[in-house]
Amino acid sequence: MGTLTLPLADAVTWVREHVTVRAGFREFAREHRPVILSSGFLELIEPVLEREGVELEVHANGLDVRPDGWRAVWRDDAQCPECGEACKRGGLPRNGRILYVGDGYSDRCAALAADRVFARDGLARYLEAEGVAYEPFTDFNALRRALDRPSG
Repeated sequence: MGTLTLPLADAVTWVREHVTVRAGFREFAREHRPVILSSGFLELIEPVLEREGVELEVHANGLDVRPDGWRAVWRDDAQCPECGEACKRGGLPRNGRILYVGDGYSDRCAALAADRVFARDGLARYLEAEGVAYEPFTDFNALRRALDRPSG
C-alpha cells in the first residue's frame, strides 16, 4: 500500500467505474441486509455499495491516505485463538445462527465458525480439502434461491 500515492478520490472514481458485483447482489442486500466482513478497505467498499443503492453494515480495514503512500489501518489486528492470524472470525455475531458467504483465503476461519456456509472459488476448495460441509453458489440470485431451501 505504501507505493500507492494517488488521491483517494481518483481511486474511488476508478472503483465506481470498474468494480463489478455478482448478479443479484442489490436484491439480496435489500432483502437480507447482510453484514459485510471484509479484508478490503472501507473507503473503497462503501462507494460500490452506494453505486448499487444499498446501505449495509460493513466491517473492514481503513486507509490512511498520505501523499507519500497509503497506509492500511487494520480493523482488528488481534490474533485469533483458532487460526493464529488476524482474521474475520472476531467480527462474527456473538449470538444467533450464522450464515456465511465467502470466496477467498480471508474467509476460511470465519466460515469454520458458521452454522451454514456458502462458498465458491478458493474458499470452496479449502473447505472441500478439509472435509467441511458447504453449499456452492455462483451469484446472489443462486444464493437467494438456496436460502429458500432448508439447509441439510
